[in-house]
Amino acid sequence: MAYFVVLVSAFLVLSAATALRPGRRGLSAILAYPVGWAAGELPVQGIVSQVALLGLLAWWGWPSVAWLELLIDVLAVVSVAQNLMLVFIAFYSRRIVRRAMASSPVAPLKISRARDDEFGAWWRTAMQFPFHPRDMQLVKNVVYGPLPRQRLDVWRMSTTPLHAPVVLYVHGGSWIMGDKREQGRPMLHEFVRRGWIAVVPNYRLAPRHPWPAQIQDVTRALGWVKKNIATYGGDPERVVVSGGSAGGHLAALVALSSKDATWRPGDLADVVDWSVRGALAFYGVLETTGDEAHWRGLGRGIRILLERRIVQVPYEGNEPFYRAMSPFDRIGADAPPFFVVQGRNDTLVDVQVARDFVTKFREVAHAPIYYVELPFTQHAFDISASPRTSATTRAAVAFAESVVQRPRLTSSLVKSYQVPPTELVVKVSTGEWVGAREAARELGPFTVLTSDNPFSNALSAEENAQRRGELHADLRRRGVRVRHAIGRDPMGAWPVEEGFALLDQSIEFARDLARAWDQFAIYDVSEDHVLVRSVDTGEVLR
Repeated sequence: MAYFVVLVSAFLVLSAATALRPGRRGLSAILAYPVGWAAGELPVQGIVSQVALLGLLAWWGWPSVAWLELLIDVLAVVSVAQNLMLVFIAFYSRRIVRRAMASSPVAPLKISRARDDEFGAWWRTAMQFPFHPRDMQLVKNVVYGPLPRQRLDVWRMSTTPLHAPVVLYVHGGSWIMGDKREQGRPMLHEFVRRGWIAVVPNYRLAPRHPWPAQIQDVTRALGWVKKNIATYGGDPERVVVSGGSAGGHLAALVALSSKDATWRPGDLADVVDWSVRGALAFYGVLETTGDEAHWRGLGRGIRILLERRIVQVPYEGNEPFYRAMSPFDRIGADAPPFFVVQGRNDTLVDVQVARDFVTKFREVAHAPIYYVELPFTQHAFDISASPRTSATTRAAVAFAESVVQRPRLTSSLVKSYQVPPTELVVKVSTGEWVGAREAARELGPFTVLTSDNPFSNALSAEENAQRRGELHADLRRRGVRVRHAIGRDPMGAWPVEEGFALLDQSIEFARDLARAWDQFAIYDVSEDHVLVRSVDTGEVLR
């Protein structure tokens, strides 16, 4: 019995060590995910197991050999200490998540505390099993296409209000396995309890169905949501898409390709709007060329997987095809807001993939992106209902609620917009405020936008000042040359709005930026004219 206790205790020690510092080469790399995940997400169970082993040994009879007794004591102490460290890390993740969301350079968010969870009670977190709410209504295997895997589940509560926001969750599994019943459950249960509708589709899997079958099915599922979710009480105009691992890749890709008709099914031609309000990618495969600058040693593995099992064509000679499926290569100025979560100890998707995606997004896109990087955290950590998962769930909810609460720049909303009579002045290099056309004689043609009063909803002076500060910081970070500008209604019927004249930037750049800041219009200024252009169409409003 003593030798059995030694072997199991040694395994617990090595498992916890793998969770804290996973290997990346040889056998240790192969075992890093399955062993490290279990130890990292179940440290309390590890402590209980170690104590139970000692109790069993005490009942059986403590060994009389001194060195064996010492070895058992040392292994037990190390095992318990390691697992206590993992427990501390799981709870400390709450602070890391709060700081990450609050320190976002654009539109920082404050997230709630554990006591504010609607479903993630402390005892559920302690058990770590993702039980669903007993009063949750589950509509299973709704057909969204003609093929066997094109089925989805709809989750909602009996009390879910009409026109509820929708989260479309895509499961992971390396594009070759997985099922809609298995992943993302702790987070989705919280969303559903908070009045959201969750839609969880299956999709065709490789290698039987090579790429792009997977993204075609997810795109079709999004089209089904846009066309049919109102029947279940959902709002097709307020949809966010989410997923983990390969599901994070598919969610990010469908969010970044809303204007690309390549993967859209022909029988959903009546769906006009394929955009989503935001995307949530958990440990997602956000780059698919296997570039080692992003993957840091794991790129060869992802490329082999894609070449042999998923895409089934070689990378060489088909580089554009691989880049087309890479979210990193699809980031554009008009990308929707993103929420990205990545574990630093992830041995399947290197943390640098997420870091580089976030860096490029902040350089290119105008929408905010929120990045949470979790130390000592392995791939697929959120399968269990741990304190770490509850923390990232609260952040995900805060992000999703922030993006669906913002109004959309729809054609009907634009038609309701009234262009007020305005006077526009710009601060020139001498420090003087001059008329816009006079400023253009010194500065050259420019555009002017403001972040004040989004969609003509008047905010307080403090709120507008905060938004202007965030916009100005974003412009400085992008290296955009600006001058301060003020637009005012000479009749005094609308509050004075401060903004920025953008020098050496195109009208398209200004429109994309204004759209991200919830504005109807921008100024197009030259020596000859001051025009008000629609952010939606670019047409002159007056």
